[in-house]
Amino acid sequence: MHDIDTRGLYFKDSDNIFSKKELNKNDLKKLNYQKISIVIKLYYRNKQVKRTATYQNITGLEAVKKAATKRNILKDEIEENGIIKKKRHVTLDTLWEEYIEYKSSKLSLDNIYSMNTFYHKWISKQLGHINVSKIRTTDFQSIVKTILTTPKYRKKKDKEEGKVEKFYSPRTAKTVKDIMRPLFNYAIDQNILQNNPAIKIEIPKFDNTVDFELSEEQRLRLFEEINKYEIMKYRGIMLFLYFGRRLNEALTMTWQNILFEQNIYVVDAIYAKNRRRTEYPISEALSRFFGEYGIQSRGFVFPGKKTEHITESTFRRHWKKVIKRAGIENMRIHDTRHVLGNTMVNRGESLENIGKVLGHSSVTVTRRYAKTSLQTADRLLKDY
Repeated sequence: MHDIDTRGLYFKDSDNIFSKKELNKNDLKKLNYQKISIVIKLYYRNKQVKRTATYQNITGLEAVKKAATKRNILKDEIEENGIIKKKRHVTLDTLWEEYIEYKSSKLSLDNIYSMNTFYHKWISKQLGHINVSKIRTTDFQSIVKTILTTPKYRKKKDKEEGKVEKFYSPRTAKTVKDIMRPLFNYAIDQNILQNNPAIKIEIPKFDNTVDFELSEEQRLRLFEEINKYEIMKYRGIMLFLYFGRRLNEALTMTWQNILFEQNIYVVDAIYAKNRRRTEYPISEALSRFFGEYGIQSRGFVFPGKKTEHITESTFRRHWKKVIKRAGIENMRIHDTRHVLGNTMVNRGESLENIGKVLGHSSVTVTRRYAKTSLQTADRLLKDY
C-alpha cells in the first residue's frame, strides 16, 4: 500500500484470517464490511502509546485510511499536550452495550444471550449506573458474595415457604470474572481506562470437572436412535453433535467447508468457540449420512425454512424426541460433548488427543473431563 502511510498500524487478526505479517490491498478485501480492529502504536519520549480503533460496515482499505488519519490526529494531540485525553463519563451499562455490539459478530447468539442475562441479573442493578473509572475490585467482590449467599429455589412453593436447599455455586459466581475481565480489557483498548479492576476478583475454589455420563448401553442406544431419526436434516445435526461438535458449529456448517476429497470438514474461526479454524475427520457415520442426504455445492448444509439455517429453538424439539426414544433423561444438547469427553477419558486417551477431538484451546479446558468412572478405577486396580 505505497500510497498510504501505514507505519504504526497493525491489524488485530483475532480470527486467524492471515498467516503473513504484512498485508496488501488485495488482502484487505477479505475484511470488507466486517468488524475490523486496528492497533495504532505511537512513541512519545521513548515510551510506547497503543490504541485500538474499531470499524465496521466499510471496506478494509477504508478502515486502514481511517486508522492512518486517527494515528495522525493522536500524534498531533500527544505532541501538543504530552498525553492523549481519555474518554470520560462512561457508565458500566453504556460500556456493556458497546462491548456486546462489538462481540455480537464474534460470539454465538446463545453466548450473547447468556452473557446479557447474567449481566442484567447480577451486575447492572448494582453497578450499571456508575462511571467505569470509579468501579473497584471490591465492588465486584461484593457481587460475588451476593451470588454465593443467594438461595436457589427449585420450586416456587419452596420460595414461598422459605425452604432453602442450596445457594448459587462458585461456578456461577465465577461468571462475574469471566465476563467483566474481557469487558475492562476492551475499555483499556478503547482508551477509556488504564487498569482492569476485574483481574483480581477472588472466587472460592470449586470442582470444575464434568460429571454427565451415559453407560455404554445408553450411548449406543442414543446413537441408534439418532441414526434412524426420520427427518434427515436433524439426523445430520445430531451426528455432528454426537462426534463432538458444538450446536452452533453444526448449524452453521456450509458445503464449502466439507472437503470430501480430503475426508475432512472445517469449522471456521468465526463460528468456533476457541476462535480458531479447525479441521476434523468425516466419520463413517457422517459419510453414510451425506451419501443418503445428497451433496450440494454451496450454502448451509442444514438450511431453515424461514431462516438461513436451522435455529437452535427449532432443533431443540427434535432433540427432545430422540433422547426420549433412547430412554435418557435430563440430557442437554451440550452433554453430547461431555459424553464423548468422558468416554475417551475412561478409555485411556490422553488429554491432548481429547482436546483435539473436542476443539479445545488448551489442555486446561479438557482437564474438566478428567474424572474416571468407578468402573475404570476398578479395572485399573485389578490390573495393578
